[in-house]
Amino acid sequence: MKRHTPHTPAAPTTPAAANWRKLAACVRVAPEVMFPGTIPEDIDAAKAVCADCPVYRLCLRDIIRHEGSKRADNRHGVVAALTGPERLAVWRQLKRRGAIA
Repeated sequence: MKRHTPHTPAAPTTPAAANWRKLAACVRVAPEVMFPGTIPEDIDAAKAVCADCPVYRLCLRDIIRHEGSKRADNRHGVVAALTGPERLAVWRQLKRRGAIA
């Protein structure tokens, strides 16, 4: 006879999709921090905001879906610790792997 143990679902570890943006680290900084232009130090400062963000993975997923195949010059700011060209490279890699449609 096979013994069954009760299954307890794991508690959710990420906030609900409807409110994750409220928990993003970038909501606590001035918008211009996340739109740094081309100065490397400013870009690094924007990426540092994302470093300990509790919703980083949700942010990355949503920005990749939202921007889709937009050209690099149509992607603005630092989002999910990536610049526009870096996000385009991620999207292209995921597309090649068949991870996105």
